[in-house]
Amino acid sequence: MVDVTARAEELYNEALFHLEKWELDQAEELLRQVLDEDPQHARAMNKLGVIFARRNDLRQAELCFNEAIALDPHLASAHSNLGNIYAERGWRDRAQAAYEQALLLDPGNPTATHNLGVLYRKSGDIAKGVSLLKEANRAQRRRLRSEVQSNPRTRRTVRIGWIVIAIIALVLLYFVNR
Repeated sequence: MVDVTARAEELYNEALFHLEKWELDQAEELLRQVLDEDPQHARAMNKLGVIFARRNDLRQAELCFNEAIALDPHLASAHSNLGNIYAERGWRDRAQAAYEQALLLDPGNPTATHNLGVLYRKSGDIAKGVSLLKEANRAQRRRLRSEVQSNPRTRRTVRIGWIVIAIIALVLLYFVNR
């Protein structure tokens, strides 16, 4: 069982790589392999829904998000994604409930907070919408900062970026002062 789980996670991570690059066919194929190996893989079902949403197949996306929630009711991203489908269809109350459920499961979730803020702005509650959008921005910065601090690879990349910026600044100063 451990080998199946490890293989499923390897395929899942490869699918995420392709999904990030909008290589939807490759990502879908890999996610289907994950689900063949581990039919209870809620995150893979959720990402399959993302693929359908990107293809504008909202019906199929909704089915995938609901299935992901059935597999893992605590998967905040599936609730947030389902909220996106509802918002796209103009079902404001359902979208709001889905985003709020995502936030109950993952307080401060930047994506759900942002999407709820957009929903409030579109419905005319500008103050509540702007407040949530600011909160989402702060939450995203906190998460990025936390990842930089906890992930040695990310920390190294950020350090290299600062070094490159410092070198560029020194070169510019040199040429400006010539």
